[in-house]
Amino acid sequence: MKAKKRYTIGVMVGGMHGNFPKEIISGIISAGAELDVNVCLFLGTQTKGVFQDILLDEYKQNTYDYQFNTIYDYALISGLDGLIISYGTLARYMENITLNDFAKKFIHIPTIFMSAVVDLPGCYSLISDNYQGICTVVEHLITEHHCERILFMTGPQNNTDSEERKNAYLDTMKKYALPVTPDMIGHGDFSEFVNDEVERLLDRNDHPQAIVFANDDMALAGYKVCAKRGLVVGRDILITGFDDCDIAGSLNPPLTTVAQDGKAMARMAIYDMLRILNHEQIADRRIPVSFVQRESCGCPSLDEPEKEPALNLASEVHRLTHVIADMKLEFQNFQRKSWFIPIIARELNDYVDDEKEFCLQIMERIKELRTKGAYLFLLDPPVAYDGNSDWTCPDTLRLASFYRNGRSVSYEPSDRPHVTAENPLSHLTNDGDRHNFMTFLLFSGERQYGLLLCDIQSEDFSFFYFVSLQIGLSLRYLEISKIEEAHRRAMSHDMEQIREEKRVLDIESGYDKLTGLLNLRGFTEQIKKIHRTVVSENAYMIYADLDHLKEINDTWGHLEGNFALQSVSKVLKSCLRDTDLLARIGGDEFIVLITSGTESFEPLFRNRIAEACWQLNEYSEKPYYVEISMGIVPFVLDADANLQEVIAEADRRLYENKKSRRPSIRK
Repeated sequence: MKAKKRYTIGVMVGGMHGNFPKEIISGIISAGAELDVNVCLFLGTQTKGVFQDILLDEYKQNTYDYQFNTIYDYALISGLDGLIISYGTLARYMENITLNDFAKKFIHIPTIFMSAVVDLPGCYSLISDNYQGICTVVEHLITEHHCERILFMTGPQNNTDSEERKNAYLDTMKKYALPVTPDMIGHGDFSEFVNDEVERLLDRNDHPQAIVFANDDMALAGYKVCAKRGLVVGRDILITGFDDCDIAGSLNPPLTTVAQDGKAMARMAIYDMLRILNHEQIADRRIPVSFVQRESCGCPSLDEPEKEPALNLASEVHRLTHVIADMKLEFQNFQRKSWFIPIIARELNDYVDDEKEFCLQIMERIKELRTKGAYLFLLDPPVAYDGNSDWTCPDTLRLASFYRNGRSVSYEPSDRPHVTAENPLSHLTNDGDRHNFMTFLLFSGERQYGLLLCDIQSEDFSFFYFVSLQIGLSLRYLEISKIEEAHRRAMSHDMEQIREEKRVLDIESGYDKLTGLLNLRGFTEQIKKIHRTVVSENAYMIYADLDHLKEINDTWGHLEGNFALQSVSKVLKSCLRDTDLLARIGGDEFIVLITSGTESFEPLFRNRIAEACWQLNEYSEKPYYVEISMGIVPFVLDADANLQEVIAEADRRLYENKKSRRPSIRK
């Protein structure tokens, strides 16, 4: 079959690190090449599927995986001719929307749903015979292995595959008059990270004979849990799966399962979509499956390959030499790629003052990875999404930069082409060649920044996933830098205006114009009055200064130095009473006179200052710490007190205290 025009077909796949989704992508790409169609993959890639075993529980609960569910809505502004949705791989992440509501979003695009049945106009279904597959497995365990206590691990709710497979288990158990209680059914999510659910299932059931898993990935978790408990699969407990993924036959023992060919289903979906687009009639399909008997159910394997004759020593050495050479090449490739992510982070941070160049450098770095082409689309402005409020796909995407035909191009922010209904993503990426674009969502926390489209090989997906996460972080840094620059300009303008308005008044004033505190003249006048009138009172003289003001000025500029000085004045002021005397007497130096009769005043006051500085630094986005060194001298304030000696002693103690400050205040 040859298409009359080069169509662009969108494909939605979730749980990208699972085995079955990888098979689907492989089939889609191979069929797309055969039929000369553009493929645009919208990929949902949850962090849980990558870092499940190494993330802390607290972090798992606070990831932003919900962002990945929004990527599918960008298909609405992509100018697609047709859409293939692998809903079985999406559904376990779709908690707040039904299948029909999800399908209605794309009702104007011819759509084929894999692993789901949708009764809407323009929607077609392509689904495996889940029911017959599980019936065969359960019946085999009952009739051939005389199992009666058979447990079942189902998949996510609102998932057609999951529901049909569970119903097949229940009906077959009922057919043979075997009891099933709610405790005999575990609830997984089709991923291999359901160890805890398998543990709970086994804890609830004494001496089970078999576990039927609704897919192979979850069966892998069953292997791990049984090994941990000292149960030998195929002997102490029987395990079966569903899918017959590439890993099934290589497990120990090989996994008895139901074969559904993800690659073949995906290829069939592309071919059917071309028939739809060429105005041919197609029908919903129910794809037959087959039972694959291996050792995990206690049977001898029926699919062992015939053994090849023994190789002679020379041939084996020759084969191993090639294997080692391939491994070295793969390792070198890995080394090159492993350096790429920190390098792109460092280099992009050097261009935050020039957004056009920043976006160009993204393309230049991706070009180094030998991609066929790449496009960066940015939201204008970025969108905040917390995962709880209603999500509406933005229509403000703009093409910021692209790489194709060996050339990188970047636009000034004001000149970027808009994505519109008349000029969708597919038009802006059309260069006359056929492409397989993988679409990555660019975000950092709650902030979405846009999309990255890359024409890459499917085996490079995982690496580019990490690249896209780093680009999202760099875009967040770019946004923060733009905000800070705007604030600096506004602050500079305001400061200059205030400086000009108060210039004449400040000449004779007793107050410091930067902090609003008393200056040296004002402090001297105030302390003279107190000295003349006080009878006798316990007091403390405190000499304080801001740590590393010179480093702040030299590294970040005098505006930041002024901010730090103002922060010190606020910290000191917050720890004093209205009756205490506080002044900035020059540069980074402050002086305080406090009347107090408390013997434990010094440690209490130091702790109070330290806590106030900690609070300031904890919530400040500044790249440096604001910290204070102090010298504190107790004395009796009366008419005979030599205040100059007291101040000199406080100054000496200050410099003793400064010896314990940080060597640098850079965060």
